[in-house]
Amino acid sequence: MKRILFFIPDNPLKKNSGNKVRALELLLYFKSRGHMLDFVSEQCWGEWTAKDVEDFKASGLASSTQIFNRKGSKKNLITYFLFHKLPNFVSRLLSGKFHTLFPDYVTIRLKRDFTNLLKANSYDFIFINYATWASLIDNNRYLGNATTILDSHDFLTAQNQLRYDIGRSFKEEIRRISLFDRVFAISIEEQYIFSQFSKTPIDLVPMMIKSPAALEIRFEEMLYDIIYVASRNPHNIKAFEWFLTTVYPLLSKSIKICVVGQINESFNDSYSNIIKIPFAEELDSYYKKARIAICPMLSGTGVKIKVIEALSHGLPVVCNTRGVDGLLNKIDNGCLVSDDPAEFAAAIHSLLTDSKTYINQSKFAKRTFLSNYEQTNCYRKLDLILR
Repeated sequence: MKRILFFIPDNPLKKNSGNKVRALELLLYFKSRGHMLDFVSEQCWGEWTAKDVEDFKASGLASSTQIFNRKGSKKNLITYFLFHKLPNFVSRLLSGKFHTLFPDYVTIRLKRDFTNLLKANSYDFIFINYATWASLIDNNRYLGNATTILDSHDFLTAQNQLRYDIGRSFKEEIRRISLFDRVFAISIEEQYIFSQFSKTPIDLVPMMIKSPAALEIRFEEMLYDIIYVASRNPHNIKAFEWFLTTVYPLLSKSIKICVVGQINESFNDSYSNIIKIPFAEELDSYYKKARIAICPMLSGTGVKIKVIEALSHGLPVVCNTRGVDGLLNKIDNGCLVSDDPAEFAAAIHSLLTDSKTYINQSKFAKRTFLSNYEQTNCYRKLDLILR
């Protein structure tokens, strides 16, 4: 049994975005191996309520749960300025963080609380999610003999390329990666890029999903022709707007489209054949009722969790080029890919009307999932990495 300190600013139980699902899968892995885990998160970023904290404790995913604040209280603005705002400004100024052009969300208060936890305990592994929080371990002399691991989640320089100078941002991202003993990359592209510039071992740890129960294809029992699952982030909003304005008009209005997630907040209710599901506690039942999945994606980086989830159910996926980012194999993988609206619509019609095409793509989807993302196989590979 190993003792693990696991930091992520989000609440993995909310499951309303791919990064939270990713973290939850890792926590389930640790639990399955009987490891002792101390969970740490951040109050404001994760929007933790008292009920959220109690629900997480009740989940049994961690031996202890700590929710820290990175900011001071604003009830007294003078105290807030003197003991939070000003010290953090000076700290960032002296450390040169204003010039890195790469996000750093760690404050003096958060690092102090995190360090106090390290002082009180000894760990075998310390996991930090996202390079934006890497300062938690930077120049921290209380790490002991722990192996530090960054779960990168994404290539953040590419995500922020419109905000920051790419050269300086990338240099800082590589510096932060190099602070760790190991790095987990969720996609093959990230593993390749990071390994070219950092001496830190970069392990490919793909999304790990439990294989759904095997079901025969029964078209007559399916309620939806298309399913689309997405959170409400700028990349998804832009992509679904492209779908609604350029692809949707080319589709038969008899096609039933199920849209699941916060993306529903980004478009109106004027589409008669779109069924809105704002939130689903679990997605399996919706995937089982759908014939195909779509993943319109024009920008963004990293693997698309919604694609792997669809493949796990044997659902063919119609997507843009960005939709297959992160997948280990780019062809014969269950995805029909096009950035042209007419071709995108034609691929959808082909899957819905041609049973031979559908069955072939469904077989590719299942094979891709079982070969690369099935939970049991991924767990074995992770055992070897952490051994």
